[in-house]
Amino acid sequence: MLRFADIHKDKVAFVHAGDIYIAPTQGGQASQLTSGTGLELFPKFSPDGKYIAFSAEYSGNRQVYVMTAKGDNLRQLTFYNDVGKMAPRGGFDYRILDWTPDGKQVLVRANRLPWGRRMGRPLLVPVDGGMPQTLAVPESGGGMLSPDGNTFLYTPIDREFRTWKRYRGGRAQDVWTYNLASNQSQQLTKYPGTDQHPTWVGGNIYFVSDRDYTLNLYRYRAGSSPEKVTHHKDFDVLWASAGPQAIVYENGGYLYRFAANSNTTEKLHITVPGVRPHTRASFKNVAATIEAYDISHDGKRALISARGELFTLPQKHGPIRNITRTPGIREMSASWSPDGKQVLYLSDATGEYEIYIRDQQGSSEPQQITQGNRLWKYPPVWSADSKQVAWSNKQQTLWVKKLGKKAVKVDSSRVNDISDYRFSPDGAYLAYVKQAKNGLSQIWLYDIKQKRSRQLSDGSTADWSPVFDPQGRYLYFLSNRDFQLTFSDREFNYLYNRSGRIYAAPLHSAVKMPGTIHSDEVGAANNPAEKKGEKGKKKNKPALKAITLNSEVMRQQTVALSAAAGSYRALSALEDGVLVIDTTNSAGGVLKKIAIDHEAKIDTIAEKIDGYRLAAGGKKLLVKQKEHFSIIDIKPKQKLAELRLDMSNLQLRVDPKLEWPQMYTDAWRVLRDWFYDANLHGNDWQAIYDKYRPLVDYISHRSDLDYILGEIAGELNAGHIYVQSGDEPSVKRIEGGLLGADILPHASGYFQVGKLFASENWHPDFRSPLTSAGVKVAEGEFIIAVNGVSTRSVKNFYQLMENTANKITTLSVSPNANGKPARDILLKPIARETNLRYLTWVKERAAYVEKLSGGRIGYIHLPNTQVPGNRELFKQFLPQVNKEALIIDDRYNGGGFIPDRMIELLARKPLNYWKSRGLAPQATPFYHHNGPKVMLVNGNSGSGGDALPYYFRKLGLGKIIGTRTWGGLIGISGNPGLVDGGQVLAATFRFLDTDGEWAVENEGVTPDIEVIDRPELIAQGKDPSIERAVDELLKQLPATPAKPIQAPAAPSDFR
Repeated sequence: MLRFADIHKDKVAFVHAGDIYIAPTQGGQASQLTSGTGLELFPKFSPDGKYIAFSAEYSGNRQVYVMTAKGDNLRQLTFYNDVGKMAPRGGFDYRILDWTPDGKQVLVRANRLPWGRRMGRPLLVPVDGGMPQTLAVPESGGGMLSPDGNTFLYTPIDREFRTWKRYRGGRAQDVWTYNLASNQSQQLTKYPGTDQHPTWVGGNIYFVSDRDYTLNLYRYRAGSSPEKVTHHKDFDVLWASAGPQAIVYENGGYLYRFAANSNTTEKLHITVPGVRPHTRASFKNVAATIEAYDISHDGKRALISARGELFTLPQKHGPIRNITRTPGIREMSASWSPDGKQVLYLSDATGEYEIYIRDQQGSSEPQQITQGNRLWKYPPVWSADSKQVAWSNKQQTLWVKKLGKKAVKVDSSRVNDISDYRFSPDGAYLAYVKQAKNGLSQIWLYDIKQKRSRQLSDGSTADWSPVFDPQGRYLYFLSNRDFQLTFSDREFNYLYNRSGRIYAAPLHSAVKMPGTIHSDEVGAANNPAEKKGEKGKKKNKPALKAITLNSEVMRQQTVALSAAAGSYRALSALEDGVLVIDTTNSAGGVLKKIAIDHEAKIDTIAEKIDGYRLAAGGKKLLVKQKEHFSIIDIKPKQKLAELRLDMSNLQLRVDPKLEWPQMYTDAWRVLRDWFYDANLHGNDWQAIYDKYRPLVDYISHRSDLDYILGEIAGELNAGHIYVQSGDEPSVKRIEGGLLGADILPHASGYFQVGKLFASENWHPDFRSPLTSAGVKVAEGEFIIAVNGVSTRSVKNFYQLMENTANKITTLSVSPNANGKPARDILLKPIARETNLRYLTWVKERAAYVEKLSGGRIGYIHLPNTQVPGNRELFKQFLPQVNKEALIIDDRYNGGGFIPDRMIELLARKPLNYWKSRGLAPQATPFYHHNGPKVMLVNGNSGSGGDALPYYFRKLGLGKIIGTRTWGGLIGISGNPGLVDGGQVLAATFRFLDTDGEWAVENEGVTPDIEVIDRPELIAQGKDPSIERAVDELLKQLPATPAKPIQAPAAPSDFR
C-alpha cells in the first residue's frame, strides 16, 4: 500500500509501511530512505529535487525533518512540541505542504490554533535552521504555493483525514487563494460537497472533488464548470500532490501519475523490496488487551480473554495456559462453568460470532452450541448447574438454551438492548432487565418450564442488576429510589444523584426479610448422638421453592439493605449477604460486603477497584485494579498488591497477517450490527466487504488497516463513524517544554518574550510558567540561557527546551538585548499551550465586543458541549447576566454531550422578583439573562455544536449568524472494540425533529444571517461575525439601558 506521495520529474517519493521510499515514475524497484519505528509521513521534494522534507516521530514527538533525496544528511528543523497522537480522523501535526520556490523554506501546516488539537495554519520553516514564520492565513487545510511563491492555494477547511464520503454539511471544503503580498483572498470553488487537495501545475489549478460521488481530479476553469480529468469509479483519488509537470495521487492502494501536458493518467508499477518488519509475527504481552475475565469455582485460576485468545492463570503456582490457540480467530467474553469443568465463550470461527463450550484445559475440540444468527451477541452466562446458557443479541432479543436442546426465545425489546440477565440457583428461572417506554429499566422474570415472562418492577422506579440469593430466598437488585437532592454551591439549583441502594425482595411468601424485627429466643438443644451419627454424611441441598414473587409483592415487600444511598454497580449474592462496588466517591470503586443478618455489618473488602468476579463456590474473588488482577478471599481489607497475579508471562505469538483480516471483518460486523439503520443507508454491505477486502492483503503497517477501515466506514455516509488506532509501533515520547508565550528571534542572537498568553494559574490545565506565582517575566524581556546554555548557541529556541516539560528548569532573563543584567528564574515548563491560546483568544473576543458595544453586550464562547464547555458556559455566564445583550459564540464548538442543559441556562427567564428591606429586588431564578441574544456558528460547530444552535432557534432565543454548521447528529453510544485495542465507532442513534422528520445530519444548521469570516479580515485582527452580531444586538437595544425593576411602595392600608 503506497501512500502520501510527491513527485518531481521522473522520481516519486511515498510512504510504505511507515517509512519513506523513492522510485522512478516509469516503474521499477523503490529504494528505502528512512527506517524509523514511528510513522514518517508527507515527503515533499525541494524545487530542485535534491532534498525531501518530511515529518517523523523519532523522539515520539512529531517534528519536521529534511534529508537529501538519497536519504542521507538528516536534519531536524522544528522543535516545538507537536499536539500529540490523535485519532486517525484528526490527522497529524506538522503536515508538510510545499517548499518556497527558492528552496530555502518548507511550508508546513502546524496545529497551533486555540480551538483544539486538530486545527492548524501554515508556517514557513527555514531549512538552514531558525524559528518558523507564521503566514497571514489564519486557518488552513491542505495547499501549496504558486510558482512565484506569492499566492497560497488552499482549502481553509481541513477534512482530508475525515472518512465521511459524499459529505454535504457546513464543513464542506472549497478551494481558495490567498495573495501573501496584498493580503487578499478569493474563493475559487463553491460546491456543496468536497473540493480538496488543490495543486498548481504550470498555470493551471487542479483539485480533487466528489462531484460525481467518487473523488476524482478536476482542472479549475475560471467562469465555467471544472473539467474532470480522471475517471476512477471504484476508489477515491486521495492525497494529490504536484510536481513541475505532473500530479501523483493514490487510489485503491496504488499510485497514479497524471501528466498535465498530455492530460493522461497512468498507474505506477512500483515494486517495494524488503522484509516488511511490521508484518512479522512476534511474541507480545497481551495484558493490555484483556476484554473479559472470570474465576474458577474454587478460586485456583483466573480465566482471561485477551487479544482474541483464552488463557487460564494460576493464583500463585503453575503455568499460564492458552486454551484456544486460534490465530486469526477471535475468542472473547469467556466465563468458567460453575462446576469448573468447562469454559463458555464467543468465537468467530465460522465467520460470525457463535457460542462455544470447551473443556477448561483446552485439550479437546470445542462444541458449537449456537448457529445461524449472524447478529452480534452479548456475553453468554451459565446456569448454576452448568446445564443451561442465556444470551442476547443486537436484535434486542434474549435467548435461553439447555445444552443439547433447541434455543428458546425469552423476550425482545423495542426500547433498548437486553444485556443484564441471571439464572436462579436451580436454573428454573431467568431474571433480566428490560427498559420500559418511560426510560426506566425494569426487572422481569422468565419461567423456563412454563416459557412465560412476568414483570416484577412496577414501572415507577429504575431497577436493574437482579441477582438471586444462592439459597433461593431473595432477589437482590439495585434501584434508584431515594431522590435526594445535591445542591449547587453557586446558585439555588440541584440534581438527583447518589440515589441508588441495594434492595431485596422475597422470592416466596415464607421468607423472612433482612432488617425485619428481631428477637433473641431460646432454641432446643442438639442431641450429641444424632450429631455424631450425622458426621460424614453428605448434606443434600434442599429443593428450592417455586418463585411466587410478582410486581405487587415486589412493591410491598421489598426492603433496602443497610448501605446508605449512593452509586452502586456489580452486585453479586453470597450465602450471607451481597457484594457490591460502591462508586459514590470518585476516588475509585470500593468493594463492599453487606451482611443480611440482624447486625447488617458492612465490610470493605478492597478499594480503588474497577471490577471483580465471584467464584461459583462463593469463597473467592478475582479483582481488577487498573491493569492488575488479584485473587482474594471475601474478607475485610484485602491487600491486592500482595496477591496480584503474575501477568508478565501472559504472552501470545501475534501474527499481524492473520490478525488484520480478522479485525477488518470485525469492524465490518460492528458497523453492520450497531449502526442505527439496519438498512445501512441503502448499502449492499456484503458488496462493501468484497470491495475493500483485497486491500487487506497488502497491509504492511497497522496504520494501513486504519485507512481501510475508514474507507468502509465512510461508505455509510454518516457522521460520528470513527476509527481508533490499535497496537501500532510507537516511540517513547520526549516532551519539549513550553512557556505560555510567543518566543521571538532577535537580532542580538537572544530570544525575546513576545505576547504572554492568558492563564488561570490556580487551575493545573491552564497554568502558564511565566506568570505563575514567584515568577516575574515581562513581555519584551530576553531569554539569555536555558539551564546554563546560551540561547545564542541555537537558531531555534525550542531546541534548548527539549525534555524539559514539567521539570524544574532554569531560565536566565534580562530586560536588555545585551543580556545585562541577567537573573535566573526557576520554573516548570508545560507540554501544551493550546488551553492558554484558547483563553487568550476568548479574552480578546470579549474585549472586542466590550469595545464595539460600549460595554453593553457580553460575550461567551463555548469550546464544546463536554465538561470544558459546560465549565466555560457557567464561568462566563454568571459574571455577565447583567449585560443588556449576549453573544453566544458556538464557532469551533467540538461537541460532546447533548446540550439540553446548556440551552436551559441560556433560555432562563425571570419568574418573579423578591423584595427585601433595604435591598434591590432579586429574581427567581437569580442567574438568568432576559435581554436579546445571538449565536455565532461556522462549519466547525459540530455534533453538540450542531444541536446547540438548533435548540437556540427552536426556543426562539435569537438570530443565528455565521456559516452553516458541520451537520453531524448521528451519535455514538459505545460498541465492541477490536482485538488489538483499536475500535470502529458505529453511529447508533440519529436526530429527529419534533415532527418526526430527519434534520441537521449531513446538512447542518443554516444561519439566519450568513457572514463569512474572510481570512484577510481575520488576519487584520477583525472578526466579521462578531461585528455583525454587535450591530444586530444594538438595533434591538434601547438608546439608553433599561432601568432595573423597582418595587412599588409596600401596602399600608389593610382596612
